[in-house]
Amino acid sequence: MTDILCISTTDWDEIWGSRQHIMVRLANAGFRVLFVERQVGPEHLIRNSHMRKRKLSAWKHSRLKNVQSNLWRWQPSIMFPGRYYSLALNKLNQLRLVNQIRPILNRIGFTNPILWIYTPHSSPLIGKFAECMVVYHCIERFSGQQTGYKKQIMQVQEHELLSKADLVFTHSEGLRQLYEPYTQCPIFLLPSAADVKHFQTTQEIHPNIGELTKPRILVMGTLDERIDLNLLKNISLRRPDWQLILIGIIRSERANFAPLLRQHNVHYLDQQPFNQLPRFLNGADVCLIPYVITGMTRYINPLKAYEYLAAGKPVVSVDLPELEPVHEWINIVKITTGEQNKYNIRFIDTIRRALQSDTQEMQAKRRQLARQYDWDIRVKEIIQVIKKFL
Repeated sequence: MTDILCISTTDWDEIWGSRQHIMVRLANAGFRVLFVERQVGPEHLIRNSHMRKRKLSAWKHSRLKNVQSNLWRWQPSIMFPGRYYSLALNKLNQLRLVNQIRPILNRIGFTNPILWIYTPHSSPLIGKFAECMVVYHCIERFSGQQTGYKKQIMQVQEHELLSKADLVFTHSEGLRQLYEPYTQCPIFLLPSAADVKHFQTTQEIHPNIGELTKPRILVMGTLDERIDLNLLKNISLRRPDWQLILIGIIRSERANFAPLLRQHNVHYLDQQPFNQLPRFLNGADVCLIPYVITGMTRYINPLKAYEYLAAGKPVVSVDLPELEPVHEWINIVKITTGEQNKYNIRFIDTIRRALQSDTQEMQAKRRQLARQYDWDIRVKEIIQVIKKFL
């Protein structure tokens, strides 16, 4: 039995993404997993009230929890601020984390684990746990949204991690090409996927979305500075007969959603538990991927695209390179530089056509297609790769 020490960028109960989907399946396959939740400093708690409430609650109770057989989650204590502004301060934080994690590993009997890293600043952890191998699973270009000194520090941290890892997974071809010069180890492409069975187990519609008039246009996921608020507001203003529905965590410290939420046909239905998402998706008529294209988002392979398809829904998306393999099944709106107004109109018209052309036959074909992009398949691929390195 192989142990995995997973250093995550999210908490277990945040919006479910690749980290939770992969780790729960590895646990089901016989690996033992310690899932170390998001590291935060006081600056995060000050800016983000939702995170502050969640973290303070976690620190009051047992920070080690057994999620299921072979899987534990653990909440680190608060970090010193500024890890992305000082290499020395980040090293101090990571050494504090080492001293906290070691007793936990002893308590649950982990030895020589795979050190599985999602956080780009975690290279100081390498070599501190007698790990049998180091995996860096890169799911975002973390420095892509940053500028100035913070961007420089993040790039130095990530390049150091890449140079020390034994194995690298990236969730997009763009990231694989970007990071090849910084590592001598193999980089394996591991695109996003969906829990297809989960999104195809029920046709029931949640009443919170079912009570809204049709058509219902849905955006699901983390709602932050990556979302094109100008585009969404234009949709709500130009089509007052459409209901625009947002589901997920709003990161208000990063983007101002208030003007959008004041529109009469915009409905924020909060973050929903993962087990309820199929019921909300079933009530949608068209689903959107409305990112602003930046140095971060152009490398995204959006998990929500495959969840939308698993539910059989028409999808309208901005032009993301990683969606090219499924371009026949997703309505991609090409970006025209400097013509935001015309772009908004074309995006709205694409939604209109998606609404008009959808059929039960097309929905069934989308559900069938999605089965090729299932997390069960992805994790089998991961296990095959890992076995070659152990």
